[in-house]
Amino acid sequence: MKKRKIVYFFVLILLTSTTVTVSSGINDLEDTPPLPGDMSYPYPNFQLADYSVAKSYSPKILSEFTNEGVIELIQKMNETLILGYLENLTAFGPRVTGTTACYDAGEYIYDEFEGMGLDVRFHNWSYSGYTDRNVEATLHGTNESSDEIYIICAHFDSVPGSPGADDDGTGTVAAIASAFIMKDLSFNHTIRFVTFSGEEQGLLGSHEYAAEASANEDNIVAVLNVDMIGFSLSAEDGNYVKIYYNTASEWLTDFTDYISVKYFDYIGLNIVPSGYSYGSDHYSFWQNSYDAIFYHEYNFNDYYHSPQDTIENMNITYSAKCSKLIIATLAELASPCIIGDPPVTPVISGPTSGIADEEIEFTIVSTDPDNDDVYYFVNWGDGTNSEWLGPYASGEEVKISHSWSLSDSYDITARAKDSNSLISDWSNPFNIEILGGPAPEIKSITGGLFKIKSMIKNTGGLDATDVNWKIELQGGVLIGKTTSGIVNIEAGQELEINSQFILGFGPTKITVTTELDDKPFDSRTQGGLVILFYLLVNPGGSV
Repeated sequence: MKKRKIVYFFVLILLTSTTVTVSSGINDLEDTPPLPGDMSYPYPNFQLADYSVAKSYSPKILSEFTNEGVIELIQKMNETLILGYLENLTAFGPRVTGTTACYDAGEYIYDEFEGMGLDVRFHNWSYSGYTDRNVEATLHGTNESSDEIYIICAHFDSVPGSPGADDDGTGTVAAIASAFIMKDLSFNHTIRFVTFSGEEQGLLGSHEYAAEASANEDNIVAVLNVDMIGFSLSAEDGNYVKIYYNTASEWLTDFTDYISVKYFDYIGLNIVPSGYSYGSDHYSFWQNSYDAIFYHEYNFNDYYHSPQDTIENMNITYSAKCSKLIIATLAELASPCIIGDPPVTPVISGPTSGIADEEIEFTIVSTDPDNDDVYYFVNWGDGTNSEWLGPYASGEEVKISHSWSLSDSYDITARAKDSNSLISDWSNPFNIEILGGPAPEIKSITGGLFKIKSMIKNTGGLDATDVNWKIELQGGVLIGKTTSGIVNIEAGQELEINSQFILGFGPTKITVTTELDDKPFDSRTQGGLVILFYLLVNPGGSV
């Protein structure tokens, strides 16, 4: 075991020396973040991809989003929002990868994203002896010609014994809060909000996520990794944030520096370019040839990887400032659409009940404050949606219909967006009860003196008209072998049908059938015994 530890030590020494060689010329600082705290053995394969030439990609610096729009995003990223999410996350206790606490924290993050109306999924992974899952939420871009993806990410796991408020509750909360603020806006390019597990064991979750993205040929243009942005002992320290990067990602460092200057009056933060580091999840994206930067607090947290990594030992104002810089950077990278005011939340009206497989018509309406044309997206509550419909004039009442195949209760909701892709809130749920069609079901078959009787019930939601029924007996019957008729049965009503006079002796088989619209609907067969004028049903069980 001692020999193995010595080998691992020299591997890390070799990695460190390799790091210095690769990152020379990028203004490295000596106080780079340490490796994750509970790294598994053997260490993951930290092999740096070839980044000898920086990528030429550089986004349009001045996006179409007005200054006022970005300022509004920045102002919504406040201490109250940060603290609320952080309290919820740290309430799970130490979130060690593979434990119940980590699993429950993942469920919480998933539920938060889902409640925002985002496209959310668990990304299950197994690597280096661990099995867990990441959480990914997607805000799809509106520009159909663009496949560009921009990511904000963090890790929600922590080391044993540590509640992980700063490491990395702050990064996770920055991602969740950004999603909450941006969820109702439209961007030309797709944004993903991703939280990883397995970071403390050696970037395991992000390793598998980035590898999958590469295999899928996802066009991830930029990754903003956030890991520990909540510790600041002085007002002076609170004016700076470090950014770690590699050669290919220098343009992204320059871009976030530009954002910090452009909105300095609303953020008050200076970036400190800090060179190369493989100590967080951005490194997994580097290994898959994606550009990524790593936001990190200016002075390293004294309570790192300890039970004292709590909210009480954090500076929430500093965490909010860093989050403001990150959301502003993310917003301008993803190129928000031209702004006005979003349409008013739409109103749905129509029937509150209906029949399965029948088209039901509803009215939906919204107005746009800027009198822009309006589009509608309707969620029918059965796993289907209308996709975006339109354009329609502001205030125009739009007729739209849908049918449900199963009887159940459904909540219909809708959103509206204008011609500038500004999206309204979801409407209040409009509930509709879907009932089944006519359903003449055979409930029972009984015998007795001279005849067979059967109970038929219409279990559907509509009256059953012209129901053909038939009672047939085979074997042991001389008189009364077949009886048929036509009845009408109201929805929910049960009625009795009877055979004609029966005479015979011996075993028999009784079959009762119903037909609706000249098509067989229900059939039931039971055994019986005829003794002259008396028929005993089911003495030996059903046939």
